[in-house]
Amino acid sequence: GINAEYGKQWYQRRVRGSKQKLQFQEAKLCTKKVNLEKKCDQVEVHKLQIEELEKEVEFNKNEREEVKKIYETEMNKLDNVKSKLAFQKQNWEKKVQAQREELLKLNANVIILRTSSRKELYDKDLLLQRLVLDTKRCERTIPDLESSIAVVEGMVKE
Repeated sequence: GINAEYGKQWYQRRVRGSKQKLQFQEAKLCTKKVNLEKKCDQVEVHKLQIEELEKEVEFNKNEREEVKKIYETEMNKLDNVKSKLAFQKQNWEKKVQAQREELLKLNANVIILRTSSRKELYDKDLLLQRLVLDTKRCERTIPDLESSIAVVEGMVKE
């Protein structure tokens, strides 16, 4: 955490310091070279500068090729990661779609079950109400029938 960050900052200061020292040394040497070149034959100096420029151009071409290779390698890595992520995303989207479809089916089943359950409950409720009415009717008619039977039995005995 904190120690790693401190170490990173320390390293960056060291690198910056080293770079500044090298740049200062380079500037001193360039100045010394220019002052020495002023004392030499200008044709020879130009020949020397042309050779140095050719070397620098070659170095820059090589460096550019190395940077290009590194760039292409990194881009390939990133393209691979991007492709893998796109593939994973596509798979997850398929799974999510399948789950959504399953959820819709289950919701439809719930609605169907609720509807049929309501009908069953309604039908059972009607049966129950009918049972209650029939029971009350029987409770009312049985005593009447018993008394009617007693009267009829009395008539049969006579």
